[in-house]
Amino acid sequence: MTTSVTNETIDLMKTNIKRMLSHFYKNVTVNDVLKEAVMNCIQANATEIGIDLQYEYHTNIDSNNSNLGNLSKIIITDNGEGLTTKNINAFFELATENKKNIGGKGIGRFSFLKIADRVSIDSISNEGEHVSFDFSYNASQENVIRTKSSKKDTYTKIFFSNLNLKHPKTQAQSCVNFLKEKFNLMLFLKQKETQKTINIRVFVNGKPFGEIISSFNIHCLDQANLKINDCKFTVYTFLDYKKTGIEIFYCANNLTVKSFSFSGNFNKQYIFAITSDYFDQKSNLERTQFNFGSEDELDQFDMLSPKPGKNFEEMLKNYCFNIVREHEPELLKENKARLDNLSAMYGYIDFSNVQLDNISFDEASILKAYRDKINQEEDNLINLLANKNATLDEIAEKVSEQNKHELAKYIFHRNLIVKRGLELKSLYENENILHELFFPQKLSVNCDHEVNKPHLYHNNIWLLDDKFMTYAYIASDVTIKRIIEEIDGVHSSCQSVKRPDLFLLYNKPEESTEYKDVVLIELKKGNIDYTEQFKAIDQVARYKRATEKVLQNINSFYCYVICDFDGNDENIESAMKDRHFTKVFSNKGCIYYGYLDGSKVHLIFVSLSSIFSDAEARNETFLKILKGECD
Repeated sequence: MTTSVTNETIDLMKTNIKRMLSHFYKNVTVNDVLKEAVMNCIQANATEIGIDLQYEYHTNIDSNNSNLGNLSKIIITDNGEGLTTKNINAFFELATENKKNIGGKGIGRFSFLKIADRVSIDSISNEGEHVSFDFSYNASQENVIRTKSSKKDTYTKIFFSNLNLKHPKTQAQSCVNFLKEKFNLMLFLKQKETQKTINIRVFVNGKPFGEIISSFNIHCLDQANLKINDCKFTVYTFLDYKKTGIEIFYCANNLTVKSFSFSGNFNKQYIFAITSDYFDQKSNLERTQFNFGSEDELDQFDMLSPKPGKNFEEMLKNYCFNIVREHEPELLKENKARLDNLSAMYGYIDFSNVQLDNISFDEASILKAYRDKINQEEDNLINLLANKNATLDEIAEKVSEQNKHELAKYIFHRNLIVKRGLELKSLYENENILHELFFPQKLSVNCDHEVNKPHLYHNNIWLLDDKFMTYAYIASDVTIKRIIEEIDGVHSSCQSVKRPDLFLLYNKPEESTEYKDVVLIELKKGNIDYTEQFKAIDQVARYKRATEKVLQNINSFYCYVICDFDGNDENIESAMKDRHFTKVFSNKGCIYYGYLDGSKVHLIFVSLSSIFSDAEARNETFLKILKGECD
């Protein structure tokens, strides 16, 4: 048997509304219901909306405090148009199109039933009828009681009782905060449309609670009309001193449909609401998104309707940003200070292309953009090397650019080391810090072993001389016995447990028959006077003799004695001259060089301030060259 389905049979089909709506509404909160109810009030052209939150208290526990009582009933009242015949017909139709033109889906009222076992409605409409009924999943128009009314004042009251709340102690203040956040902009736009003030008042057990949420109190900083390709936009500007950044809202039919957020380095938030007939036309029915389409689609749009063009969003954003710039005269100065701080932290990065008038000046984004650029350049270099048609000049240029970045990064690391060293006031208090700056203690590196290559940023012996960036072996606070074993690669009979502060085999591995140079660095605590200077000379000579017994083919032996001493001390200067030491030029502090003829040692006395001031001068020269500031 064949059964035909007609529109009449479809209307008679049984629908499990409760089960179907459970897919739309899960974990409904008090705020969700307030949002839906207040939206209905505003759309019914109400100017006074009252929300009474009624709490039940346990006298011995809650002490009549709304923060502790359980929310038991909600009453929402408005003075809108009331439940008219059209509204009643729509109320009992699932997914009605009654409010389609203002973004309604026709199912919002069913959220009421998710928090209350009983929802009662009482209303006097502008058609002169008194209407009352209980709303439920099975309710129908047959349950509606309609009588004539002589009262002129219209209203609608919704009573929510027998509440089923996951959080029964919902606080009234949180509801007030939510309503302000959700409806302030809508109230403002609705007032602009109707020229009527709209108030939302919250009560707790019948008594006024908190401030009135009023469209009258929403102050607009600026209002401007903007025309883009004959398409008109109205831009409203607001300020919020409790937040920061920039918010831009596209609004259709008084509802926010699309929003953008931008950071900003000012201590307030600029809020822009933009309305337009174009937005009203291009919003979907639910007012959840726009369909601006492509330029071709815009051309096919109603030829009589103004079209803004494909770049209108960028123009709107720039317009809003320019308003912020007008109200933030210190923005350029503040961004300059932030960029200077960024340059101090990342001196190897070229920030010359950063726009100082950028509203959303963000250090993290600037660094990310730079690193993305470097990674892209590295990929380009790899692709270029794989290109058989690439010329040697092209490859050399790309390699040079990449190496320049790496070198600048390394030089800036050196700058940080220098700055840390300049903070040290005396060797006596900072011997360990200085030792770690030069090279980590207890660490040794044999450059001839692939598995034990030195890390570029470990070796800061360049603080004394840049030639020490290269070496065959280095040891920091390691015994002579271990040094010999690590250089030879075999067990040594040497029993010396002396630990030079820093030991470098400068240019050749030990197994080489060629002559090699040894560099020894000693840190001396405290101020060294001319008597201590003699002791240091004797100690260096002993180190030299001990080293010669276990290392072969030593060509030259250099020793740096780092200490605190006053280069202008006449006693020290006389003692140095008597021993044929020469005062060497330094930017600051003092250096003396002498050759010990008996033990054949090159001995250099270096003051702490001299090391770091000279290193700073060399580094500044390197950075200037990399930045192209030197001829």
